[in-house]
Amino acid sequence: MFRLSGLLRNASRNGAGIVAKRELSASPSRVAPIVIWNLTKTCNLTCVHCYASANSGKRPEELSTEQALLVLDGLKAAGVSIVVLSGGEPMMRRDLELLARRASELGISVTLSTNGTLLNKTRAEQVQASGFDYIGVSLDGARETHDRFRGLPGAYDKSIEGLLRLKEMELKVGVRCTLTKINIGDLHHIFDLVERYEIEKLYLSHLVYSGRGDINKSEDISPADMRSVMRRVFEKADEYRRSGSPTQIVTGNNDADGVFLLLWMLERNAGGARKLLSSLERAGGNSAGIGVANIDAQGCVHPDPLIQSVTLGNVKEKTFGEIWNNSDDPVLQALRARPRKINGRCGGCVWIKACGGNNRARAHRMTGDFWGSDPACYLTEDEISVEMACAV
Repeated sequence: MFRLSGLLRNASRNGAGIVAKRELSASPSRVAPIVIWNLTKTCNLTCVHCYASANSGKRPEELSTEQALLVLDGLKAAGVSIVVLSGGEPMMRRDLELLARRASELGISVTLSTNGTLLNKTRAEQVQASGFDYIGVSLDGARETHDRFRGLPGAYDKSIEGLLRLKEMELKVGVRCTLTKINIGDLHHIFDLVERYEIEKLYLSHLVYSGRGDINKSEDISPADMRSVMRRVFEKADEYRRSGSPTQIVTGNNDADGVFLLLWMLERNAGGARKLLSSLERAGGNSAGIGVANIDAQGCVHPDPLIQSVTLGNVKEKTFGEIWNNSDDPVLQALRARPRKINGRCGGCVWIKACGGNNRARAHRMTGDFWGSDPACYLTEDEISVEMACAV
């Protein structure tokens, strides 16, 4: 996750900058990660980008309530401080609020990632009482675009209703949006929405070629168009910074964003660009297997939610800490190496320390090589050259 607004703010002022994500220690296997927990693969929608290929089917092999409560105890023992409850649609689990309350009691900050369509008055009140620190609601454009994206007429209106209900309850809420060819024309609508309702966070995700995201990868944005989109995003984030807007913009699933922001800032504030580079290199870019971990609906632990081909263990058999801190899986160990040994164009890029080689799931899907280059990098050859690095 690339905290664009925070980095812009800190790079634009005097004093030491912040780090984009948690700095890596000398022993990254001991860093307690943010855990993204896919509680279920059941969902009431069929979104075109869903990396989990979630649908309405029931899956009896998913963790029971008793098993899930034990997992939370294991997360606490492993030092995990943040857990994101996701899906499928996590609100389709009847024990969602129970699990959230237990996480809160353990001192774990708990986030809900939801499509928002099930947030009627009763469920919203239950969410409010359950200790969630943040709720992200997915919106992918204006009404027609969103409903097409989500595969359900009326989904937009239900999601907006749920989002505003939570906002009225004074809960911390945000909007989540996956960028594709389908909805980049509606980006202005998303900006207008977060401004009108003073939404705290806007998370813009790049498409990852996993699940239905793989089936629909032809909907990914071209490098040239992505550069244009990201310039608009940077300009909007800088506008929010200068105006004192409460909205923070965050991007995800493409670590080229950090380098592109660096180059964008270099044209405007050379000192800020150097500060930003220092922050990016300390953070190390893509944090799969280090600062991010995934537990899927069956209890399998993965380096992140998008690398489902690598299973490190199962929380039905061992605690999360035992799996995460003691795995000798070669892929996990290679993910934790800094700098990572990446092949091809990414391997020769001067920004490898700042980017970390970008998204490994996307690279593997398109090149057949887990350590190949990420095809969604939108930087030009000149921008990844030694000459460009010298300019910073």
